[in-house]
Amino acid sequence: MRSYNNKTIGCSCKVPELNQKDFSPTSDYFRKLKAISVPSKLAILFTLRKAPHCVCDLEKHTGLSQTLISHHLTSFSNQKLVAAERRGTFIEYRLTDKGRKLVESAKQLL
Repeated sequence: MRSYNNKTIGCSCKVPELNQKDFSPTSDYFRKLKAISVPSKLAILFTLRKAPHCVCDLEKHTGLSQTLISHHLTSFSNQKLVAAERRGTFIEYRLTDKGRKLVESAKQLL
């Protein structure tokens, strides 16, 4: 609230209340920001934005190790940012709608 000419004026904006839990490492806000704050994670998400890929394709496109890519994909799967589908002997990863929205938001920020 602000005071103007000895009158109290209330704020009319509709901002959701955030509490300390919203910024804890287990919060959805924190996990989303973490997903786009690490360059290797961002490289994978932006590569998947173009088309679904298996881990070996992601290695070629990003230059990251198979181990790191698999680690990030597990994290993304747990957050429902990517979905996996078996294609013969390969598993193909694609962005979910939630993942696509996150990547588009990150793209606008960059």
